[in-house]
Amino acid sequence: MSEHLTQASYPGEIDIKGDRSPVTYKLKASKEDDGAIHVAISLTAPRDWLLKHGFRHEATLRRQGGETVPVRFEETLNVADNVAVTLRAEEVLCANMDELNRSFPELAKS
Repeated sequence: MSEHLTQASYPGEIDIKGDRSPVTYKLKASKEDDGAIHVAISLTAPRDWLLKHGFRHEATLRRQGGETVPVRFEETLNVADNVAVTLRAEEVLCANMDELNRSFPELAKS
């Protein structure tokens, strides 16, 4: 069973082929029974902006510190999808709190 550690939202940018827009991204950290820490990264973006800039499956999130993370939509985005869609990154695995704080300094500040 996982134990919730922390979660927070931060300002960043979404980048699609060089076209950027401000977004808020969310980090959620949880600790598993084996001690491993899993970090989920997600953001919500306007469907119409994504479509206008050629998004179909994947974009890049530019985090607060400048790090980049690929984010994906589960299927091919189209006008039938919700007005705001959630994009997710692959979950990140950290061995311990020190690695979590190095990889996600945003969470160390919260």
